[in-house]
Amino acid sequence: MMKMFKFSLQKVLDVRCMIEDAKAIEMKKSQAEILLNKQALSVTQCEKDGIIANGKAGSVPGRVTLHSLYNRSDYVDQLSSKITDQGDMVEKSEEQAEEKRLSLVEASKHKNAIEKLKEHHEEKFRKKLNQDVSKIENEVAARINSRKTEQ
Repeated sequence: MMKMFKFSLQKVLDVRCMIEDAKAIEMKKSQAEILLNKQALSVTQCEKDGIIANGKAGSVPGRVTLHSLYNRSDYVDQLSSKITDQGDMVEKSEEQAEEKRLSLVEASKHKNAIEKLKEHHEEKFRKKLNQDVSKIENEVAARINSRKTEQ
């Protein structure tokens, strides 16, 4: 019966694969968070642009009061503050995503190192197995030849 290849670090490789998968999931979540933050920023920016372009928010048509101008100005300031905060959130999300991407790259390097080691061990195993098979075949051939010469 032929020997089967068994990699002594297979459990380590399995753990490294799980770590890489977990890091990939984290990165995807981080990218989704960036997208949501950018969409929220875009909505707020569009709302602010609409208020500024329209100029009639909170006012009665045909009549602009000092109170309505104050309210509009205050609301635009609030939106500007919200846009700044959301911009900061987008930047923070992008930084976190970059950190997670680098972490994923590092995890992939660790996993690939173990995989290369496994391939190297498997190749050595196959060479040894082929040598053993060749040795057995040569012994069988030598016995057959020795029996033929004896007869």
